[in-house]
Amino acid sequence: MRHSMTAAALLLIVLAVPVIAQTPATPSITPPSAPPTLVFEREVFDYPIAGRRDPFRPLNSNDTSGPLFTELTITGIVYMADSSRSIATFVDLNQKQYRMRRGDRVGNAMVQFIDKTRVVFSIEEFGMKRQESLMMSQPGQGVNK
Repeated sequence: MRHSMTAAALLLIVLAVPVIAQTPATPSITPPSAPPTLVFEREVFDYPIAGRRDPFRPLNSNDTSGPLFTELTITGIVYMADSSRSIATFVDLNQKQYRMRRGDRVGNAMVQFIDKTRVVFSIEEFGMKRQESLMMSQPGQGVNK
């Protein structure tokens, strides 16, 4: 009985080998499809500019050149009844002279108004604007800040 069992097991193995050999493993090949399309997505940002400073401009200086307001000293005023024709003269720390009218800009300051004894500036620093003025002590007599 033992011999017949071994022969039966051997017969099963011999019969199973051709079945395994006859079933080839077929790789799963997918048919070629259309090339993949690339999609580039980006974030879109909308910055409401009304009443706000440009976030991409530097805080410490503008694209203007010249001395800062604190470096200016008033040397004279030529006052005209038509204030748009009035002229104020200044010097900076390097003794460079400036002649300015209303609307002229130097450094971080812009002339807003020229009076008989004072010049009012609009100064922009760190994205904020403020007004300051330079005064002459007496017309034609020295300088006072």
